[in-house]
Amino acid sequence: MRVLHIQKAKGIGGSERHLLSLLPALAAAGVEARICVPATGRARDFTDRLEALEVPHSVVRAGPDINPLLVAQLRREIRSFRPDLVHTHLIHADLHGQLAARLCGVPAVSSIHSAQGFYRREPYRTAARAAGRSAKLTIAISAHVAQFIEAMGLCRPGGSRVVHYGIDASGWTAPEAERAAARAALGLEPDEIAVGAASRLIPHKGHSFLLRGFERASQHAPRLRLLVAGDGPLRADLEREAAELDGRVDFLGFLPDIRTFLNACDLLAFPTQPEIGEGFGLAALEAMAASCPVVATSVGSLPEVVAAEETGVLVDPGSVDQLADALVRLAKDPALRARMGSQGRERAHSQFSLETMVERTLAVYGEVV
Repeated sequence: MRVLHIQKAKGIGGSERHLLSLLPALAAAGVEARICVPATGRARDFTDRLEALEVPHSVVRAGPDINPLLVAQLRREIRSFRPDLVHTHLIHADLHGQLAARLCGVPAVSSIHSAQGFYRREPYRTAARAAGRSAKLTIAISAHVAQFIEAMGLCRPGGSRVVHYGIDASGWTAPEAERAAARAALGLEPDEIAVGAASRLIPHKGHSFLLRGFERASQHAPRLRLLVAGDGPLRADLEREAAELDGRVDFLGFLPDIRTFLNACDLLAFPTQPEIGEGFGLAALEAMAASCPVVATSVGSLPEVVAAEETGVLVDPGSVDQLADALVRLAKDPALRARMGSQGRERAHSQFSLETMVERTLAVYGEVV
């Protein structure tokens, strides 16, 4: 089977990391998979990784949100590759790729990776509905997203299929010597408790909420240290907000090696807020695979990923006190961190494996083709 994936990229976020796992795995399963990347911003970060993984790909200019020239380019890509199926990801690719596939007479699948609020606003709602109903089936990356798109009419009636993100969890937990080296490289003292955060620095990812909770927690657990991986438009504002925390917060920028970062951390904070419509929470799953317990807000899809009181702690997204209490509790109880880390690794293996994700994706392809 030949499948052409299409996704606009402006850097590497959760959906791009997902594709960097999915595309090679599909190829290993016998699918001739290729991706066309409408590019903008720092798309080169993504396409360089595709190149390193030897994933067949092409790059076109993304252009504006509505771009008839992109539809024409995608039609040429489809006619050249002659896929059995087109698979679009995110709204920009849905709008342009679904139309291009329809004009070429090729069946298409869409993956929706979030439940963001813009889907409720016009003209996005009407455009997303039209694109979503052009797809034969729509993959939702969590049950939360599936409920959202069914309610919003962003797919054909009964046309959603849940396929959770999956990863190969076998190599995520590092040996102790490697963990010690990773911590030393970040300037961590042996007795410091490193709280990691890994996401783009954009509105509603909860970084300001995390800083307030961290400040309060530090009063009771003074050896806490906060390491923020990721970049984005809010970085300067967040750095100013953190300036009063006596050097206990480090902004590390974009890190291509998230595995090494997570193994340097003692726990991961995932403080996302309801407004962003978190579709899955891949960093939380990656932390679990790395035996790192998770403190996350109980919003969106996160309760599907983080098992409360088993692989981490869930807190109310508006409660700084709950967040601070969770950080202090884990900081002061190494046995609890070890137990939750071990159970997180097992959950990543058993519930969110790469093999399961590929099998369920192929099942969707089989329904359509």
